[in-house]
Amino acid sequence: MTRVTVISGFLGAGKTTFANLLLNYYIRKGFKTAYIVNEFGKAEVDSGLIAQKGFRTVGIAGGCVCCALRGKISEALREVVKNFAPDRAVFEPSGIFIFEKFREILDEPFIRENCGIDGVITVVDSTRAMDAMFVEGNFFANQVAHADTLVLSKTQLKEARNPRIIIDKIRKLNERAGIWAKPWDSLTDDDFTALDSGGGAGLDADGDDDGHDRHHEHDHHHHGDGEELLHEELDTITITPRDLDEASLEELRRMTRDGAFGKLYRAKGRVMYDGVPKLLQAVFESVDIDENPPGGECCLTFIGCELDGAKIRKYWGA
Repeated sequence: MTRVTVISGFLGAGKTTFANLLLNYYIRKGFKTAYIVNEFGKAEVDSGLIAQKGFRTVGIAGGCVCCALRGKISEALREVVKNFAPDRAVFEPSGIFIFEKFREILDEPFIRENCGIDGVITVVDSTRAMDAMFVEGNFFANQVAHADTLVLSKTQLKEARNPRIIIDKIRKLNERAGIWAKPWDSLTDDDFTALDSGGGAGLDADGDDDGHDRHHEHDHHHHGDGEELLHEELDTITITPRDLDEASLEELRRMTRDGAFGKLYRAKGRVMYDGVPKLLQAVFESVDIDENPPGGECCLTFIGCELDGAKIRKYWGA
């Protein structure tokens, strides 16, 4: 039986980094391990980890497990189990993952007989934990609600919000999950072992140390009609963007906050910023420019609900 751990989380939250930490732990423990990733961009896996005996990685790019790629995810799981028979599999879905759709894959006869869900981990970016992300009915709230363990990332950064504030928002959606809220470079094998029993690491909602185990059943059988409806109506619009500078970036932030494009959940892509290629990332109301953009032509993808494609192309198209 292959035990599958799902690592979900929003764009830029750090789920690939956490997946690498968990995979390295499995390798150290001697588990035969597989990593299946479904993301719009390229997910980086430790080169040293790939070189380890008893490890296999499967990439499924472009789209979301919940929709167009459902058949490919099922095929990937079947192939990995038949040909590699791992003890553990880590599955990293796209940032717009809805858990109920993944359950439908797990219910397929071959997968149900050969795979068991070990747990669902949701990574929460403590620097971008905005109120809008914790509203019931959107996909991030769905990821929080279905998590067995919630992991706060980037808690060591000065931009991070107080973890107690974030945990309070989490508890309104999920009262049962274990919570990890300490810097990842201080995580130990004991912390990762605690995942098997639903334990937390760091601060709990009341500010106490939460290193103890908090075991619970993995019950993910409830469905939310509003959540499924939202996901079915997600829009994806890709444009060749015009050149940007600080003034236009501030205008983009304002229009995003005001809902001028509709309900924008994420935007990501390569843009020219002050004449230099940069990576633009927007998460709900936060819009940032980062170094190390992907290669190739400039391309910007907007993902949200009821997006105004004509307005996006008018204001931000080349």
